[in-house]
Amino acid sequence: MNFAFALALVLAAPDRPVIDLSGGRIQPLPLAVARQLPSPEDAAAVQAVLVQDFERSGLFKLLDPASFLAAPGEGFIDIDFQKWQAIGAQALVKMSCEALATEVRCDMRLYDVARGQELLHGTYTAPKQALRLAAHRFGDDVVKYFTREAGVFQTRISYVREDDGEKQIVVSDWDGFAPQPLTTGSINLLPAWSPDGKTIAFTSFREGGGAHLFAVDAISRQIRPLVKLGDFTTGATWSPDGARLLFSASQNDNTDVYVAQANGTGVRRLTDSRGIDISASWSPDGKRVAFVSERAGTPQIYTMAADGSDVRRITFQGNYNQEPAWSPKGDLIVFSGRDEHRVFDLYTVAVDGGKVTRLTQNQGTNEKPAWAPNGRYLHFSSTRAGKRQIWMSQPDGSNPRQVTWEKVGASDPAWGPLSPK
Repeated sequence: MNFAFALALVLAAPDRPVIDLSGGRIQPLPLAVARQLPSPEDAAAVQAVLVQDFERSGLFKLLDPASFLAAPGEGFIDIDFQKWQAIGAQALVKMSCEALATEVRCDMRLYDVARGQELLHGTYTAPKQALRLAAHRFGDDVVKYFTREAGVFQTRISYVREDDGEKQIVVSDWDGFAPQPLTTGSINLLPAWSPDGKTIAFTSFREGGGAHLFAVDAISRQIRPLVKLGDFTTGATWSPDGARLLFSASQNDNTDVYVAQANGTGVRRLTDSRGIDISASWSPDGKRVAFVSERAGTPQIYTMAADGSDVRRITFQGNYNQEPAWSPKGDLIVFSGRDEHRVFDLYTVAVDGGKVTRLTQNQGTNEKPAWAPNGRYLHFSSTRAGKRQIWMSQPDGSNPRQVTWEKVGASDPAWGPLSPK
């Protein structure tokens, strides 16, 4: 969807507020989002989405509006920064939205409270039926200002909606809003986004006779066959440049990792070991592949060169490790592993050094982790609230938030790219 956008950036002094992403736990930046007065319904909805984005991000400490000392009707002129500083705000957001016939136009501004300085000033316009876009765009601009990294508020996700007897591929906003099914009928699993955000590869039993790979257009919902090989073909994932596909297939009672061109042609086997090789994941530079293999007797995480050479085992703890996903930053591989209580939880393993860190514990079953495209968040399926749903957290497992509320359940999350083309 199209929306007009104008942005003016005022360069701040070297001691401007920043959010340090270089260490472990992030210290959230105290942020106040001023109330709008008067506040038409559409404007209030935009502000509510913006507040939710900031709150879910884990980057900001949202200050309670009940603590605000500034006059409720304070506008953009003659801001009393001392009153905002008195409540602990380091940054201040102010906005004014106008509801037009078919769209909402918002004047959104970000301030450095200590210096009394405007940092960002933009006009954000979105169709009324998609007014959340205005909030997401400004929110991403605020995140990028403070972190110098792209935000994820404008991204989309895909996952599997679990219905009685069926499983469907669904897409939604990053926070689970407005889920829309892309498939109907049969059992459809393991969605994977193409780097341009236009196509989702998935595994399906839709044609009978076993599982094979298909692709669905994320806009038109048109479905086409992708790869049919052997008894089953599953778990497609696109290379970072979108030119190749990794997947697993079973032939002659052996399951191996294969690679093909993006259109499914030129299939070539990468592994050839006794036992199962499955769940392949590209490194962010496309030079290596993480995968699961039983070649040592139990499922463990391995890596190999993209041509199948230089195989290295990287997990040695636990006797059932699966579902590796290589971080976009390249330093970690997240996976699910079964613990001593026979419950699956999430872990990361450092690509260099092999250090394993546990992310979840005593919170139900946690599986199928997927990275945000900026490497700052994880999606995963979890039973911690009862039925299996999609949750998100920071890469260390902190700040967990529920993303889906599907009636029967949800699984197999996949995070779309930052900027679909």
